[in-house]
Amino acid sequence: MTRSNLHIELSNGTSLICVADSSSAPEQGYIVESLIQPLLSLNNSEQELLLLQEHCTMNDRRTNATYRYTINLITKEVRFFEEQYDYGKDRFRRGKDITQRYEDYIKTIDNN
Repeated sequence: MTRSNLHIELSNGTSLICVADSSSAPEQGYIVESLIQPLLSLNNSEQELLLLQEHCTMNDRRTNATYRYTINLITKEVRFFEEQYDYGKDRFRRGKDITQRYEDYIKTIDNN
């Protein structure tokens, strides 16, 4: 199981953070096909929030998260990073940009 901390800006400009607790590597398909693509197709912040509540633990972050997604539902931009947590400083930090992995997965499902 891979976890991801999600940093999301809803289509109405509201920012929130939540956790996707399972199958959150893009290659596993679940997060992309069940959450991210449906989110990107919506333009209604209430519907976006309902979908997030269905798939995520809201208003939370996990220190053991492997990844971080930043999703802007205004611009429809998705970025994908390694997530790092510094236990000594009790601070989350965005790691290496690995958005290409997400984009590669999108290309494979678009070609099928």
